[in-house]
Amino acid sequence: MEQINGYVSDSVAASIREAVITSQIAQSDSAAGKSLRAQLSKLRTADSAKLAARKRAIDSVKLRALPAYATVGGDTVMEIYAPTPTLSPSERAALYNDRVRRVVKEFSPPFDSLCIVDNGLSVDIAFGEASLINITAADAHWAGMDKSALADAIRGRVLAAVAAYKKSLGFWNILRMVGLSLAVVAVLVALFVLVNRAFRNVVDRKIVGNREKWFKGIRIRNVELLTSEKLTSAALFVSKIMRYAVYVILLYAALPMIFAIFPATRHLAKLLFSWIAAPLVSMGEGFITYLPNLLRIAVIIVVMRYILKFMRYIAAEIETGRLVIPKFYPDWARATFNLLRIFIYAFTVVLIFPLLPNSDSSIFKGVSVFIGVLFSIGSSSVISNMMAGLVITYMRSFKIGDRIKVGEVYGDVVEKTLFVVRVQTIKREVITVPNSSILSANVVNYSTAAGEGGPGIVIDVDVSVCYDTAWDKVYPLLIEAALGAEHVLPDPQPFVFTKELADFATVYSLRAYTRRPDLQAVISSNIYRNVLDVFRRENVEMIVPQYRSVRNGEKFVRPE
Repeated sequence: MEQINGYVSDSVAASIREAVITSQIAQSDSAAGKSLRAQLSKLRTADSAKLAARKRAIDSVKLRALPAYATVGGDTVMEIYAPTPTLSPSERAALYNDRVRRVVKEFSPPFDSLCIVDNGLSVDIAFGEASLINITAADAHWAGMDKSALADAIRGRVLAAVAAYKKSLGFWNILRMVGLSLAVVAVLVALFVLVNRAFRNVVDRKIVGNREKWFKGIRIRNVELLTSEKLTSAALFVSKIMRYAVYVILLYAALPMIFAIFPATRHLAKLLFSWIAAPLVSMGEGFITYLPNLLRIAVIIVVMRYILKFMRYIAAEIETGRLVIPKFYPDWARATFNLLRIFIYAFTVVLIFPLLPNSDSSIFKGVSVFIGVLFSIGSSSVISNMMAGLVITYMRSFKIGDRIKVGEVYGDVVEKTLFVVRVQTIKREVITVPNSSILSANVVNYSTAAGEGGPGIVIDVDVSVCYDTAWDKVYPLLIEAALGAEHVLPDPQPFVFTKELADFATVYSLRAYTRRPDLQAVISSNIYRNVLDVFRRENVEMIVPQYRSVRNGEKFVRPE
């Protein structure tokens, strides 16, 4: 635009020089006039080389420039792109509209008093002594024609517009315009009624009739956050807002139609239409400009999506055992895929971010930094649990279904996620343990020791027997009781050792092997039951008698 204004300034200066030389030619003699005419010819030849460049530059700028309009009775008679030294294009349009509006009622066909006056710097369309519209050299350059030709064209438009305006003031024409406006109002009212019935009798009835199916309420465990009635009321409120929005759209569409019917209000119709058209045009131009970046974003997303699909397929093959990679365990497949997926998502965001509209603006950058700070502050524990979950997965401490003990938590692993592990105890309680707590604690895995490759886990049972029963009699009985219990392995054979010589009895420890860590409590109970049976059969007394005696310290006293 600055380049165009420079061309226009040069053109104005050239016009001034041409006007001065022309006036000097008229006042000089033949010899001096010949010299001045040579200068004028040279000036015109020099200016002609610039004319093509000016026209090309103006044509390219006109595609993006927004003109102001000089109108008569709602009809455009001149598009104004160029300012004057004192007035902007919109101010020029307002001035010309005001001048024409004041004099349009004073003349009628044949419009002989509407004339064209060449003032050198501008060509004016005048009515009597009053100048209505001024056409400058800049206007001529924008229009791509001579000033006089442009003035003649604008004068013809003014005459045609005035004739149409005068004709529109006739009785039958006014009656026709009133009828058209009433027809538009009638159609608008009919559409209002139709929209109202459609929303009330169709949309609202469906919402109320299907509320039990569509709106079942929102509950978190035993707390009901939103009832079905509240959700139904919210849906009806949204329906009401949408109905009013349709009313506004219909009214906004009808007003320009009504304003366009009457010549005096046609400029209002154009104004209302421009309020919608200008943003839509701007959005369309922005979309077309942004289309290459949008295609790049689409290509990036499609490529990353198929990469994720391929990685998911490989992970599934490894997890099911159909694809074997040496020293890569199947239970690592899902965790590795989730980890790589996070990196791919982050890489995709890095690629797409510079292609987003206004991504380089300070507001966009400020919001991005703010979100990053919030994420870094609020997700420290989340990140620690996630990293601990990855470490636990690659440590292979346990898998789903294993019987483990973490601190005071004892039970079967029922779920492993990136952040927590859920353990179901023998009381059927599900306890959620954060991964960071598991990583910092000692994990006992009973299922690993009970696998097919090992001897199994040991069931430890303590039995107290009175001192009257010899140990060589107790050992075989305890081993017999252990072998009689279900799920106890005969090989390796159960064994017994003397654990403690207590104050009143001998404590024996029975150790038996099993491959069912999930039945430790049941197996221990069965062993105790068998111990009672074999001791009763062999008359082994487990009751420890207690005696009280008084000693004088002179001899050893032992009760009978």
